[in-house]
This record gives sequence, C-alpha cells and structure tokens, in this order.
Amino acid sequence: METVVRIHNESEYNEILQQAVAVIETARGNAARAIVSTSNEMHWRIGQLLYERKLDSAHGDGVVKRLSVDLKAMYPKMGMSVSNLWAMKKYYVRFHLSDPKLQRSVGVLPWRHINQLMTKLKDDDNAIQYYAERSIEKGWNCDLLVNAIKLGMHEHQPENNTSNNFAIALPEAQAAYAN
Repeated sequence: METVVRIHNESEYNEILQQAVAVIETARGNAARAIVSTSNEMHWRIGQLLYERKLDSAHGDGVVKRLSVDLKAMYPKMGMSVSNLWAMKKYYVRFHLSDPKLQRSVGVLPWRHINQLMTKLKDDDNAIQYYAERSIEKGWNCDLLVNAIKLGMHEHQPENNTSNNFAIALPEAQAAYAN
C-alpha cells in the first residue's frame, strides 16, 4: 500500500523546493566546471601536439590550415579554426613550464578568459594568477575580466598599495577598506 505524504503548509513546501533547486544548481555548476576542465585539457593536448611537431606560422601554416578544415568537418561546433589552433599551441607554450598553481588556476577558466589573459598580460605570471583567481572567486564573465585588466586592478590591491598611512592612522578594518 502506498503512503501519501501531505504538506501541511506552504513554507514547508517552499523549503523542499529550495533544497531541490540547490541540488540541481550544484549539479549544473559541477557539470559546467567538468566541461570547461575537459575542454581545456583538449586545448592543452592539441597545443602540445602542435608544439612537439614544431609547427609554427613559418613552417607548418599549411598543415594547421588543413588540420583546421578536417577537424571542422568532423567537429563543426568545436571551434577548430586556424586561429584557435594557434591559440591552443600558444596556451601550451605559455603555461607548460609555469608554476603548477598558475596552471591549475588558468586551467579551470573558460577558453575565452584564457585567451584574454594570454593576449593582454603576456608574460606577467603574477597578474595572470591574480585575474584567474578573481575570475573564479567572483564568477567574472569575459567582459568583466577584460575591464578589470584595463583598470589594472591587480596593481591597486591593498597588498600592493602601500603609499599611504592608513594602517597607522585607521583601525585595521577601516584601513583595509580605505586601501
């Protein structure tokens, strides 16, 4: 015999609904992070392949163009353009010898974020680490990341901004806020 459970008030139902939504949102976030991570691993490995085959714009442009055509035919929605393939190589070259913490921080970002960091910050590991961590922590989309880079936010952080006497003149919490 089946037991019928009755909800006695609206707030009890709303609590169940909120918990179910939280479970679904957590699962969706986990799935999105797994997709991004797997996609970046694919970008890394293709970049590594191009690097190890010593393909560059002078000696290999034809190969990469042909590779792009064939990959786009096989995987039309995966962004296998010539410029994207070169970006994959750039990604591998830029980070394969980097600190593992930097690799992990960058490796969980969406591909557009990674490309912006590589393009706008070149070889500044500290700035890249800063923006990668903030993008993850604050959930920045690519436009917010680009704006933060344009504003030079990493140069204006409290630990970097010591040209004042706030720590001496103000209580600790107010000094941190003022910075």
